[in-house]
Amino acid sequence: MTMAAPYTLGFALRALLALGMAGAIRTGSAQTPATLTREAFVRLVTENHPMARQAALRTGMGDAAVRSARGGFDPVATAAYRSKEFEDKEYYTLLEAGLKVPTWYGIDLLAGFEDGDGTFLNPEQRTPDEGLVRAGVKASIGQGLFIDQRRAALRRAQAYQRATEGERRQLLNSLLLQALGDHTDWVAAHRALEVSDAAVRLAELRLDAVRGSWRGGDRPAIDTLEAYLQLQDRMMRQQQAALAVRNAALRLSNHLWDSSQRPLELQESVRPEPADLLSPIETAASDTALEVALENHPLLIQAYARLDQLEIDRRLRAEYLKPDLDVKYEWLGNGQNLRSEPGSRLIGDGQSLGVGFSMPLLLRRERGELALAKLRLTDAQLGVERDRLLIRNRVRERLNDISIFRQQVDLGAAMVINNQRLLDGENQRFSVGESSLFLVNAREVPLIDAQLRQVDLEARLRKAWFALDHEAGTLWSAWVR
Repeated sequence: MTMAAPYTLGFALRALLALGMAGAIRTGSAQTPATLTREAFVRLVTENHPMARQAALRTGMGDAAVRSARGGFDPVATAAYRSKEFEDKEYYTLLEAGLKVPTWYGIDLLAGFEDGDGTFLNPEQRTPDEGLVRAGVKASIGQGLFIDQRRAALRRAQAYQRATEGERRQLLNSLLLQALGDHTDWVAAHRALEVSDAAVRLAELRLDAVRGSWRGGDRPAIDTLEAYLQLQDRMMRQQQAALAVRNAALRLSNHLWDSSQRPLELQESVRPEPADLLSPIETAASDTALEVALENHPLLIQAYARLDQLEIDRRLRAEYLKPDLDVKYEWLGNGQNLRSEPGSRLIGDGQSLGVGFSMPLLLRRERGELALAKLRLTDAQLGVERDRLLIRNRVRERLNDISIFRQQVDLGAAMVINNQRLLDGENQRFSVGESSLFLVNAREVPLIDAQLRQVDLEARLRKAWFALDHEAGTLWSAWVR
């Protein structure tokens, strides 16, 4: 897999200066550099592109979901005060305060204080003069012993957090694949324009030479017309190449934004780095690429997170088949023992015990929901296997592309050299009068076509490497720090 060079703040600033910004930014007086490298381009995309910022939001969404689910285990403090007086009679005064601390194991720790007094107070709520202190636990030993709504909500939120990380990677993968592909097309368009410019200059020189020979009586006038037609044909190709450059620059500008979310426009004076069209020399290892893809692919991360959520739901539905059996036990103490006096003790004056039991007799709703949870889980597992197969085959396709494009690039380079040799030989024959302008052009046109084909092949090979990283789910990791 290809890795990007390290970035620095100064490097990013230099990259910003390489762009013509719309509006007020474009009117700046900074000197515009002549080259926009792929590293500088990707840095701008990953920092400022709206989709890159959307991807960054996914991490915050996952963290917020986990934080919200952890709220189910927050301690809860309660307090209530009630009093009633009528016709100079104090009916009752009642103060209740408590603290409940939920734990991961389904046990709630309880603590509280009660103070009740009055002529008409319910005897059950009457307390000692100094109040009543209570401390104890409440536990579910039937339904909810191994998992309950609070624990399930937190586990689902943690799985969602993993899914958002996979979604972030997938968004960056898709964004970078398009951006790097458009950048490669921009570099290739400039290379093709350079080939067309060279062909036009060569045709202009040949036309001047043929006209000189015609004026000296060495060439017929028809040769000047043929040379001029060659120039016109190459000028037309040059215009087409220049159009391709302008359109490629516009597509590239679609990915460029500043930190204030204003679009940037690529100036015509900006040029690419020719070396950005080159591909890695090493051959991609099939086993390594497949192993990485099947372990860390963003789509599989999301799928596995979904499986975890469905498995949690299945466990929770299975828990509902158990009876609801709650036990509550509290130690009670006199409020005067809260004073720090020698020999005083807080707990031990009394106790409170409660047991609750309930269970539906037929459990039709519970069994139906459990069956649905199992079916959803099985459906998701089948989907994961399908996705794994698709990813495996797509990675193999990209490996096949790289292998064939590599061979074609090598073959195309050899064809360029051989066409150049044929043209050199024909030029020698033409210089001694043993050839014609028609034959020279017949040799030169295949050379130009071979050079343009070579540029296209190099671009396709470069994009095939990006596509391999994308299909393996690792394209984002090569550029995002």
